[in-house]
Amino acid sequence: MGMFNYIKVEQDLPLNDELKALNIDFKKEEFQTKELEESVMATYIIRDYRLFELKITSHWEDNPDYVVGNGRFREFFDKNKLVEDSREEVFRDDFTGVFTFGCYILGKDINDDDLFPDWKCVVIKGLVEEMSLITPVDRNSSKARIEADETFKKQLEDHDRKMRCPVYSFYFKYYVKTMNFIEWKLSIGIVKVINFLNWLQWKGIRKVIRILTPR
Repeated sequence: MGMFNYIKVEQDLPLNDELKALNIDFKKEEFQTKELEESVMATYIIRDYRLFELKITSHWEDNPDYVVGNGRFREFFDKNKLVEDSREEVFRDDFTGVFTFGCYILGKDINDDDLFPDWKCVVIKGLVEEMSLITPVDRNSSKARIEADETFKKQLEDHDRKMRCPVYSFYFKYYVKTMNFIEWKLSIGIVKVINFLNWLQWKGIRKVIRILTPR
């Protein structure tokens, strides 16, 4: 999926009959784009046919509620908390360009479709000159997603049920999690070795040769 930017649309969007029939308040939806400047998870706002950028300044602080042992992947975000210093909506009268943005609308049952509508937006010096729905709207059957969600939910329920057994609980906590931790540590070590070899191959050796070669 990669990085992207967020779009908030605080005005009416052009819709086809199918989207109108869904009775969705698109002003509350969160849109994404990869075509509006550098994709850095920034937030832009379209309001009254003008483009704004939400500028936020923040800093990290120690989290006083940090609890040890909540998983290695969450450790940084559990130990630290992001504190917002200020936010400001800046009118982007310096921007001229064309970009698309979209969202997804999930079907409620296996007979529905997941919809992925996109809109084209033309902006000249911060003013939205054109905004149109791209047709046809992309769609996928909801069946495969719903069945996969149900399978995953069943697997979680099975795991919770097995964890009530002391034998399985001991096996999972002290064997599975330990092996996963070892695998994670080894993978980090391997990546570091590969990065060093790449540096040695492309930069290190050349630097040594330049130093040792008489001028």
